[in-house]
Amino acid sequence: MRVLKENDYRTFERMCGLTQKALKRTMSTFLKSKYARVVETQDYIYAEGEIPIALVAHLDTVFDKPAPAHEIFYDRQKNVIWSPYGLGADDRAGVFAITTIIKTTGLRPHVIFTTDEEKGALGASVLSQIECPFKDLKYIIELDRRGANDCVFYDCENLDFIDYVEGFGFVEAIGSFSDISMICEGWGVAGVNLSIGYRDEHTYTEILSVGHMLQTIDKVITMLTVPVDKIPFFKYIPAQYPTDWWYKAYLNHDYDLTHCYMCSMENKNEDMIPVKLRDDTIKYFCVDCIVDKGISWCKVCGEAFELPENDMMGLCNDCKREIFSGKH
Repeated sequence: MRVLKENDYRTFERMCGLTQKALKRTMSTFLKSKYARVVETQDYIYAEGEIPIALVAHLDTVFDKPAPAHEIFYDRQKNVIWSPYGLGADDRAGVFAITTIIKTTGLRPHVIFTTDEEKGALGASVLSQIECPFKDLKYIIELDRRGANDCVFYDCENLDFIDYVEGFGFVEAIGSFSDISMICEGWGVAGVNLSIGYRDEHTYTEILSVGHMLQTIDKVITMLTVPVDKIPFFKYIPAQYPTDWWYKAYLNHDYDLTHCYMCSMENKNEDMIPVKLRDDTIKYFCVDCIVDKGISWCKVCGEAFELPENDMMGLCNDCKREIFSGKH
């Protein structure tokens, strides 16, 4: 079983403990020490490399505050990393993977770090509107997918590209949206999002499988070491039935959307679930975050509510008050 060396774990631990703003400064300094041309704006950073493949990860997480370093734990026996405050491996694992490849191999692919992906790929949206800054870009790899060996292509339906990526040990899966959904369409080049080992993302029970992350890093290194003259160019071919039709409809103002209280992602109002919090306020959760262990369904009214500590009744505050007042 492959585990992280102590120095590598400390690096990942520090990444998880940084805010997006602080991590952006850190990545800017790192890239400038490795690349001759680095461009930084408030929305993104990119570095122009020698390999005509771009690696992408986003700098933000769904959590308002990063997990404190002393509350990030590495179980070496099970080879997983977690935090009770929310790890943020989505997408600090992707950032870590890219920096690891650059530091340990000497390979210099193009690199893109975006901001505010969890709020609707805001940084990628801005980046997608400029002309592709990389010479002879062949395709894009994003490292921001749960699981072990998924490859997700979103609305790019280039069948040759799908076969090519699967040839490196990945299996096609379905995803809803990520940075490359915008960047690839804007630049006209195919892209793929690869599993980087986390699961239960957007929740406080998120776990990173270190073994799966290291396996993907190895596979990406193999993809990057294909001789430059042997790397095919893959065009962005729009899917006949786009997976993010609802998001594009939102951009055209056809739908009203609401931010999820937990992960901040926007969703259609009709797909959001109202949750009664402990302080008697009502907040809206997306279907992914509603599975959090701190949310349950009232046995009386059937509505979602935030469980009080050590609660054994399974009732929301409203129903408790009614029962104790004698109304039931």
